[in-house]
Amino acid sequence: ILNLFRNKSVVCICAPMVRYSKLEFRSLVRKYGVDLCFTPMIMADSFNQSIKARDNEFTTNKEDTPLIVQFAAKTVDDFVTATELISEHCEGVDLNCGCPQRWAMQEGYGAAMLNKSEVIRDMIRQVRNRTKPSFTVSVKVRLFDCLSVD
Repeated sequence: ILNLFRNKSVVCICAPMVRYSKLEFRSLVRKYGVDLCFTPMIMADSFNQSIKARDNEFTTNKEDTPLIVQFAAKTVDDFVTATELISEHCEGVDLNCGCPQRWAMQEGYGAAMLNKSEVIRDMIRQVRNRTKPSFTVSVKVRLFDCLSVD
């Protein structure tokens, strides 16, 4: 993925969009010049527990590259396991620590994770230690309205 940024002056990225960033949409936007696509946010815990959830939430093909899979996770084990399940089918993963939706915040996902910087650090370290160096690991963050987080 880093080669995209080294070799092109402009890189077109299709960010994750709820219910839209599925394979069919990614295939369409790639036809119009998008260089890098993200999946919609996938719940890591259900992805890990259910083949049905995996088949429903993630599909790809050989033209769907480069691809970053975005997970919502609140435990190190969930993020690591989901990444291990997906790593052969994408170029990287993104931990969603930016979703401000009420349900995500109440359940401890998305932007609620920003209150748990040590957990985020451990998630990234564990995934980084278990994937090849070329595998991209990123974190989506959102800034709070003020510097003090309650």
